[in-house]
Amino acid sequence: MTFTALIIGLGQIGMGYDLNLDPEVYVLTHARAFQRHPEFRLAGGVDPDHARRRVFEAHYGAPAYVDIASAMSALQPNVVLVATPTAIHGQTVQAVLRAGQPAAILCEKPLSFEIGEARDMVDACAERGCSLYVNYMRRSDHGVIEIKHRLSKGQIGGPVKGVVWYSKGLFNNGSHFLNLLQYWFGDVTGFRIFEPGRLWDGLDPEPDLAISFAHGTVYFLSAHEEDFSHYTIELVAPNGRLRYEQGGGEILWQGRIEDTTCDGYTILDAAGETIKSDFARVQWHVADQLAASLHGRQAQICTGTEAMQTLEILAEIRSKL
Repeated sequence: MTFTALIIGLGQIGMGYDLNLDPEVYVLTHARAFQRHPEFRLAGGVDPDHARRRVFEAHYGAPAYVDIASAMSALQPNVVLVATPTAIHGQTVQAVLRAGQPAAILCEKPLSFEIGEARDMVDACAERGCSLYVNYMRRSDHGVIEIKHRLSKGQIGGPVKGVVWYSKGLFNNGSHFLNLLQYWFGDVTGFRIFEPGRLWDGLDPEPDLAISFAHGTVYFLSAHEEDFSHYTIELVAPNGRLRYEQGGGEILWQGRIEDTTCDGYTILDAAGETIKSDFARVQWHVADQLAASLHGRQAQICTGTEAMQTLEILAEIRSKL
């Protein structure tokens, strides 16, 4: 079965990031992912901006609409991608459910800045029999799935101690890494705030804090997005070190080896092992995992319920600032 897809919001993640990049190399947006994936057909887009609609129609050969109701009525999509600003995620999802009966909604992260609105979104989708997913895209990447496998098999030992560098807000970008660590390590068991930090864009906090899991503690440190984007994870385990660099574009495992020059010492293997990722095509992998879930197969994609667990921790952190 081929699923028809409608994209609501034709900004950067909806259409813009890879518009002028080689489609054989880069799949960084919903539009390109659902155009190229064989189990989907890109049926159309929605955006209030006239120029964006014209670009979408010219580039993708599919109709673009100014409002949700018109698009839902004309296209009756199986899958709806919500790529509007976070502040209107809730009203967008509710408008989709009023206008039609999609099998699934894939919403950009975070679900909302407000926990009550996010719960309403999850409940509304459940009541309508619509599967809700959230685009914490890293969970669908091959390298991230391989790390999950190694952790579950004990090939990366515990407990771990780690550092995350994030910028552009705890909810906006830091949530990517909290959700990823929940995927790897399970439930959060506690947190401790060291510095409250500033508000990104006057809304999104950027604290420095430690977040604990059953298998270790990871320190989240904020950088300044206006200086440069900086998204990395370093995890130090009893048997080696994992480096998740350039937002996920490079992943390196350095195992523990005997020091050949100093008897009785162990060191990290300087050569290390590159864990293959495909972050340049990460949205294709999100679409692939979404298709697997829609077909009833096991899938590595964040559900609305799992995204709520991330948001609940973020809301609790914000309440303590």
